[in-house]
Amino acid sequence: MLGAIILTSLALAVSLGWTARDNRDGLRTWTQALCLTAGGCLMHALRGTIPDWAPILLGNALLSLSLSLGLRAACRFHGVQENPWAAFLPPCILVVGLALLMDDFRYRVVLASLVNLVQVGLIARQLLLGRYDFPTRGRNMLLASGAFDILLAVGRCWGAIFLPHDFQTFFQPSPLQLAAYFSAFLLLIMATNGFMMMAKDRSDARLRQLAMRDRLTGCWNRVRIEEAAGQEMDRLRRYAHPACVILVDLDHFKNVNDRHGHEAGDAVLRDFAQIARECIRATDILGRWGGEEFIVILPMSDLPEALVIAERMRRCIERHIFPQGLRITISLGVAACLATDTWTDWFRRADAALYRAKAGGRNKIQIEGFDPPSLPANDSRHYVSQLVWREDYLCGEPEIDAQHRRLFEQGNALLALAGRTSPPGEILAATRALIAGTCAHFATEDRILAAAGYAGAAEHARIHRDLLARGETLLQAYGRGEIEPAQIFHFVLHDMFANHILVHDRQFSTCFAPSPLLEPAQHSSSQPLPRA
Repeated sequence: MLGAIILTSLALAVSLGWTARDNRDGLRTWTQALCLTAGGCLMHALRGTIPDWAPILLGNALLSLSLSLGLRAACRFHGVQENPWAAFLPPCILVVGLALLMDDFRYRVVLASLVNLVQVGLIARQLLLGRYDFPTRGRNMLLASGAFDILLAVGRCWGAIFLPHDFQTFFQPSPLQLAAYFSAFLLLIMATNGFMMMAKDRSDARLRQLAMRDRLTGCWNRVRIEEAAGQEMDRLRRYAHPACVILVDLDHFKNVNDRHGHEAGDAVLRDFAQIARECIRATDILGRWGGEEFIVILPMSDLPEALVIAERMRRCIERHIFPQGLRITISLGVAACLATDTWTDWFRRADAALYRAKAGGRNKIQIEGFDPPSLPANDSRHYVSQLVWREDYLCGEPEIDAQHRRLFEQGNALLALAGRTSPPGEILAATRALIAGTCAHFATEDRILAAAGYAGAAEHARIHRDLLARGETLLQAYGRGEIEPAQIFHFVLHDMFANHILVHDRQFSTCFAPSPLLEPAQHSSSQPLPRA
């Protein structure tokens, strides 16, 4: 078994040393540890043919040093500075202690086992403290081998202390000795495979990261953006966490390439990406959608927050002097995610807003479905959009249209609370009033649609029930202090109005003639209300 351990250690060392291009992942350090393991086992294999002090002192010292190098490899893998005392003090203590205990094998076994236990524990601690942005199956295998080694060390201590006569068979050919060496062989295989798997999984993660990034700007590419968008849509549906997207286009970028060359164009793209990173938050996700189009996913953000970030980006780009003295502007389209959105729907609305910004003269921000307020220069406060009633929101049924207008007024009253420091009780009362009005409206609407023979009346009633249930859930969560007011405002602004009244309710408008009872709506937006 010792011969198998020696040959296996050397074979693994050769294969790792041959394939490791550098020591960035600690593979070469692990290779050195394997060589020391082979040397320590060789000293023990020569026991009886060389003086006893050699395998006892040199053999155990080499095995302890191999664990020290294992700790160094783990530190190098995680990019942290190792503690020299933690790495090399245990082997020194072991050698000195064994030299003083040459005549008592029991205490030698206890000392060697305790030092082994401490060193394996240090390696396990480093593995647990390390940061992992890749699968941890290799680390778990390494930890499992360490736990097995600790159990063996505890068993050796117990046997040496309480069964000294039986434990002497450990140094003679016996089933106990065979089991011990076979366990060491398995630990060697498990630990090395675990470390190799860690290195492979991190390498795969790095390659995946590279595959998801644009090489020119360092921004995420479409694959990562679509993945992030899917995650934010799931959070919105499950936890009511709002999310927005900003689609950015560099105005007249083709002229930069045509007049100054593609090298200047590449420099502009790189500068833009750097400025955009400085304008967004650490949790936001910046991607290059293609050519001169970029996209930003904003988790936990409603439209007012997205608008502030978009305006900050627009102003910074407008003021920046690019290489060769170039100045450019950007157009931006902003859209909030709705509970029923697919990624295609969400992106299409942002793209429509971007088209409006470009068609309106460029160097502008447009919010799809809403009139964007004008932000004062150098103002970092958030702004809340107001719901604006429009003539094309009429469905043609007088009672429903009248109730819709009243709900718009109630919704604006609630959104106005975001413009000042309002106590939670006031926001809760206003939301409950809106939910109560909505409940009465839904009952009236269900009755009218059923009487009119609308084919989708049953499905529409189900949507009503779901909205009311979700609103009540949010109210209870807000009352317990579990969510922020922004999530209440997002529910009102997007789920209840933008998504339901302005989308679902328009599907039954063909059942009714246009209503003559309501005055034509105004198309201009009211001024936004600032909030802290």
